[in-house]
Amino acid sequence: MAGETEEQESQSSRYRQIAEQIKQAIHSGSLPPDSRLPSVRTLATQYRVSMTTALKTLRTLEDEHYAVARPKSGFFVAPRKADKKLPLVSHEQPREIAPLDEQTELHLAMVGSDCRVRLDLANGDISLYPVKKIGLLMRQMGYSKPALLGNTVKGTGYAPLKAEIARRAVDYGCNINADDILITNGCIEAISLSLRATTRPGDIVAVESPCYFVLLQMLHNLNLRVIEVEAGAEGYVNVEKLTTLFQRKAVQAYLSLNNINNPLGKSIPNEQKAYIARQADENDVVIIEDDIFGDTAFGERRPFPMRAFSPNVILCSGFSKTVAPGIRIGWVHSVNYMRKIASLKYTSTMGTSVLSQAAIAELLRNGGYDAHLRKLRRELANQIHHMRQAVLRYFPAGTRVSDPEGGYVLWVEMPMQALNVRALFLKARNAGIGIAPGHIFATDHRYDHCFRLNAGFGWNEEVEQAIRQLAQWCQLSLLEAKQD
Repeated sequence: MAGETEEQESQSSRYRQIAEQIKQAIHSGSLPPDSRLPSVRTLATQYRVSMTTALKTLRTLEDEHYAVARPKSGFFVAPRKADKKLPLVSHEQPREIAPLDEQTELHLAMVGSDCRVRLDLANGDISLYPVKKIGLLMRQMGYSKPALLGNTVKGTGYAPLKAEIARRAVDYGCNINADDILITNGCIEAISLSLRATTRPGDIVAVESPCYFVLLQMLHNLNLRVIEVEAGAEGYVNVEKLTTLFQRKAVQAYLSLNNINNPLGKSIPNEQKAYIARQADENDVVIIEDDIFGDTAFGERRPFPMRAFSPNVILCSGFSKTVAPGIRIGWVHSVNYMRKIASLKYTSTMGTSVLSQAAIAELLRNGGYDAHLRKLRRELANQIHHMRQAVLRYFPAGTRVSDPEGGYVLWVEMPMQALNVRALFLKARNAGIGIAPGHIFATDHRYDHCFRLNAGFGWNEEVEQAIRQLAQWCQLSLLEAKQD
C-alpha cells in the first residue's frame, strides 16, 4: 500500500511538472496561440508517463485557460484573448539555469562519447588536422629544448606563441599587446576565467539563443543568471533586443560567439558588431567574445571579432578547432582584467603545457598554419554542402536547415511539435548515430524540435545512410503527429 501511495504521489507531481514546462513554452512564445499541443500518446511517450497522467496534464492546462480542446482534433494553445489573466514571461527576463534533469544529464554525458557515425560533435576527422606535423615539431623541440618539459609551468604562457597570436591579430583588425595575452587549457578555460574575473554569483549574462550547451552549463556552475536573446532571421543575435538590454542596465555581461556561432554557423556583420560594442561601452556591459571558430570561416577574408571595434572586449580563442582537438591550447586577451584573470589561472590550473605551445608557435611562425587553414576551409565548405543538400533532399517537407558561413555544424529545425528529438536522440544512439539534441541548447523546451549535425567527419556512404535513416525516423514521427 505504501508503494502504491508513493507511486500515486509521483504521478501527481509529474503531471504538474509537465504542465509547468508546457506553460513556460507558451509564455516564452515557443508555443504561440492556436498551435497544436502534443497528443496524449505523444506526451506519454516523450515524458515516459502513463496515458492517464498525460491526459491529466492536458486537462489541467485546459482548466487553467492555457489550452482549448477541439473535438476530433486535440488540444491547442488558447487564443491570445484567453490569455489576459496569464502573466506573460518574456525570453528577455533573467532566469536561473536549473540543474540538469536526469534525461538531459544523460544526453550531455553521451554527446561526444564513441559511436559509429559522428554527427554529434563540432570538430572533424583526424585527416583534417596537421597532427603529424605538430607531432614532429613536438618531438624535435623536446630534444632540442628539454627545458620546455623540465621547467615548471608558470606565468602567462610561452612568449613566442603570444607574439605570434598578437602578430596574426593585426590581420583581423585587432591591435593586441602580447603582454595582455594569457595562454589557457583550451578556449573553454579562457571563457571560464573571464566570467569569473568579471561577474559575481547572481549577475545576469546575455547569450545568443540557441546557445552552445557547454556555455550554458558553465553559467549555471558559476551561479549566474541568463537572458537568452533569440537569433533573428539572419541567423545571428537580434541586435535591437540585445542592445536594449544594455540600455536598460538589465545585464552585466554579454557572452557571445560573434563569428561562426554554434550551432547556427553565422557571423554578425561588422557594422552590427561595432554598434553592439559601442552600446556595451556606453552602458558598462562587459563583452566576453568566444572566437574559437573565426579561423574556420569559408570566405576569402577572416571575419573581424568584436574586439576589433572596442579595446574593452575580452577576446577568447584557441587552436582546438583548427590545429588538433586534443591539443587543448587556448588564449584570452584583456586590457582591463588581465591581472585578475592571471591570478585566477594561477590558483586553478596554474599553467599550460609549454611544449604544446612551442609547437603551435612554430607552426604559426613558419607559414604552415595559413596553408593548412586554406585547405581546412575548402574541405569543411565541401562537407557542409554535401550534408546540407542531403538533409534538404531526404527530410520531410517543412524541414529547415541552416546555411553556415564556416565551421563544422548544421542546425536542423523540424515542423513544430512534429518531432520528439529526445526520443530520436536515443533511437539514433542505439543505432550508432550521434546527434546533438536541440533541448540542450536552451534553458527550456523551445528547441525540442531541433537538433545539430556535424559535417566534420567527411561525406561518404555511411554518413549519407545515417542522414537517410534520421530522415526516415523524422518522417515517421511527422506522420504519427498528423494521425494524432
